[in-house]
Amino acid sequence: MNILAVGAHPDDVETMCAGTLAKYASLGHKVFIATATNGDIGSATLPMEEIGRIRKQEAANSAAIIGAEYICLDYHDEMFFEEPRKTRLDFINLVRHCKADVIFTHYPEDYNPDHELTGKIINDIAVMIPIAKLETEEPPYDVIPSIWYFEPSCSMRFVPTDYVDITDFYDTKMKMLNCMESQRAWMADNYASMRGDEDRFFDTIRITSEFRGMQAQCKYAEGFVRALDGMRTRMTERVLP
Repeated sequence: MNILAVGAHPDDVETMCAGTLAKYASLGHKVFIATATNGDIGSATLPMEEIGRIRKQEAANSAAIIGAEYICLDYHDEMFFEEPRKTRLDFINLVRHCKADVIFTHYPEDYNPDHELTGKIINDIAVMIPIAKLETEEPPYDVIPSIWYFEPSCSMRFVPTDYVDITDFYDTKMKMLNCMESQRAWMADNYASMRGDEDRFFDTIRITSEFRGMQAQCKYAEGFVRALDGMRTRMTERVLP
């Protein structure tokens, strides 16, 4: 299968589902990691163009650890809006490029508008992938991907429907996150709960992984909510690894 994880910013995907992606890759599936924005406000000191370049390179380095392809749609961080037609077509083209069978993205309720919009657009366009009259650089393909929402920050209002045991891939997840040096520094500089403590970035991920592992009766797990509607209700299909 082809697996696509779409986050709003570099580090979103790695934080919430890198263990699952690593597990897919180990089973021989093709993995893609994409971001809607380039993260270009992620520094208190560097110019936007420079930090955007740095964060894209960090995301590419992280993806390479599991042999994934990284793609950035290059919208501006925190200034991401759904422009008429163009944004939907960009996302349709992305999914067609990856020929995704499964997509992971942001849960509809989140603290960040970039997160919420990214998840909304993915949900909106998934059923449009096979429609030939929606012309993009990449041609249509005859699959409506399954969509799985990963956890929002601090897991607010999030109750998983499914879990993936990532115990054997937790170290890989943390190795991928270690590539995100600029984001750790940014969060330590800007968020009171992490101020002055870059390691707190990892603590929150460990705690969440352990909590979901407790629920799933393993050491570490990632939780997901499956999007269900009239076109994606293949309940007997097991797509999670």
